[in-house]
Amino acid sequence: MLRPIVALILAAALFLPAPLAAHLPQRGFGVQFQGGYAFPEENKHRGGPQTGFGIFLPAGGRMSLSFEFMRWAVRSLGSPGKLYAGRIEVSPIAASLRMEFLRNQFFFPYGFAGVAYVFTRFEIGPVISIPEARIEQRIESGWAPYLGLGARLALGRTLSFTSEVAYMARTASARTIATDINSGIRTEDLTANLRTVFLKFGFQARF
Repeated sequence: MLRPIVALILAAALFLPAPLAAHLPQRGFGVQFQGGYAFPEENKHRGGPQTGFGIFLPAGGRMSLSFEFMRWAVRSLGSPGKLYAGRIEVSPIAASLRMEFLRNQFFFPYGFAGVAYVFTRFEIGPVISIPEARIEQRIESGWAPYLGLGARLALGRTLSFTSEVAYMARTASARTIATDINSGIRTEDLTANLRTVFLKFGFQARF
C-alpha cells in the first residue's frame, strides 16, 4: 500500500523544477515540522494522524544528527489475551544519524537509523464486569529501534519539503490489573505490539 505512494512522491520530486535559489547547498542547524499518518502493525489496532517536529545538527560530510519529537494515537479494538478496547497515546523521542545518498542541486534522498524512547499511555474503554471489580491496563514505556528513508526537495535557499517512510520496532510489556473489593488485586502480564510504519510529510529549514 505504501510503496506506490512513496514511488509517486519520489518520481514527482525528481521532475519538479527547482528554484534557482535552491542550487545552493543547505547545511548547518535545522528545524523540521511534520505531519502524517501512523499505520500500526498489530491487526487489532487502528492508526491515526501523526504530528511532530525535530532539530538537526551537522555531523560532517553528508551526515547529520537529528532529534525528533512525535505524537499519535492508536485505537485498540480489543482481543482476548491482548489489550482491551481503548485508546493508546504514543509519544516517542527519537535520536538518529541521517545520511544523504545523492545531491543533484535540489533533490536529496536520505536514510536514517537510531533509537527512540517511547512514552505510552493507555485509556481503557468500557469494560463489562461485576460492580465490585475494576479493571485497568498499563503499557510500559521503553526503547525501540527507529529507522527509515526519506527525500528532501529544496524549495529555496533554506527551506525544503520533506517526505519520509519510517518504522519504529516497539514491543512493550503491559499488565492487566483487576481490583476486586472482595478478593483483592489480581494481575496478568501481556505484550503490546506497538510496531508502527509512518508516512510523514513536512517542511525543513536549515540555516
